[in-house]
Amino acid sequence: MDMHDPYRAPVSLPINAAPPPLPARSVASDAAAYYAPPTWKIATLSIATLGLFPLYWFWRNWQAIKRESGGTQWPWARALFSPLWSFLCFSDLRDAASNRRRELGFAPGLLGALFFLLNLAGRVPNEAVAMVSLFTFVPLLPVNSLLRRYHRDEKVDTRRMDRFGAWHTLVVAVGGGILLLALFGMALPNFR
Repeated sequence: MDMHDPYRAPVSLPINAAPPPLPARSVASDAAAYYAPPTWKIATLSIATLGLFPLYWFWRNWQAIKRESGGTQWPWARALFSPLWSFLCFSDLRDAASNRRRELGFAPGLLGALFFLLNLAGRVPNEAVAMVSLFTFVPLLPVNSLLRRYHRDEKVDTRRMDRFGAWHTLVVAVGGGILLLALFGMALPNFR
């Protein structure tokens, strides 16, 4: 009767034997992974965060541009001042995805100018005009669509970007509630 001895030293491999191969990782592509979530996610989170989500979009893409180009730019600073740096970001992302005949539908300068004007609309004292600034995500959509086509063609795994997790749901619930309260407050008559 052969009993298993848990205290016995394991049998070692011969010195010239190769270790067993590791399981292959499922790497879809070695192409650059830029931040390109689905359009509905950009729209939902941009409106729920009252226009702050585009800052995150720019920060993630400036990080990717810095990683790919080996540049010395500061992604957080370029995201913070995104109305000024959006022109260059859109141009860099267009250039990165332009191989394989992918083209951006609009000029980066036009998208940058629209992004700048929509951000400027948020500083107008008129509440109705300021509400237009909730749509600062619109100039991101053509560039984001180009990046998603790039990811699809290069077989980049986008499952993590496509996911809508618990934090996203919390942000939408809290931000959406604040937005609804603001809209309700704007609809009330002024009793001065």
